[in-house]
Amino acid sequence: MRVAALTTLYGLEQRSSRDRRKLDLIDAALSLTLGEKRAAASPKKLVQNVLSDARRITNRAEQNGRAAASKRPLADASHRRITRTDHGGAVTVELVSNETPESHAIAAETLRELTTYATTIGAHGPRCLLGLLRGQTAAQTATSTNVSIATVERAWKAIRTHARILLAPDAA
Repeated sequence: MRVAALTTLYGLEQRSSRDRRKLDLIDAALSLTLGEKRAAASPKKLVQNVLSDARRITNRAEQNGRAAASKRPLADASHRRITRTDHGGAVTVELVSNETPESHAIAAETLRELTTYATTIGAHGPRCLLGLLRGQTAAQTATSTNVSIATVERAWKAIRTHARILLAPDAA
């Protein structure tokens, strides 16, 4: 009976489109079919049961993935999440993506402040800031600015400290 159910599921897999969700569902159903404790009156009933259980498993996995992702910070500051609780107590998390002229003005002003501060570090300061903003390593920045890696790291530390003061004056 188990072999007949597996054959039916493999047939579904071969006939199905290359839709990721459907293939994940069939893959989960195949795994469930292999379980020795699973029994049914007929192969058809076994296929129905494992497909039903696989649907629940894949839906739960997607919900858990979204819930886990909603707890992590977003990489882009222009995106944020809003959490709402409806009357039934269910929590929904929405992604809000908006860029305002104010956010652009604040970012531009912060960059101007950091550039001005970088010039006070020395002639290498603005180039070290540029390397930091570009995501370069200390070695790459040191090579492009003709200073030592230690000098770049000291400049980056000073720039980061100044950025903390600009962005969160109470925390510094």
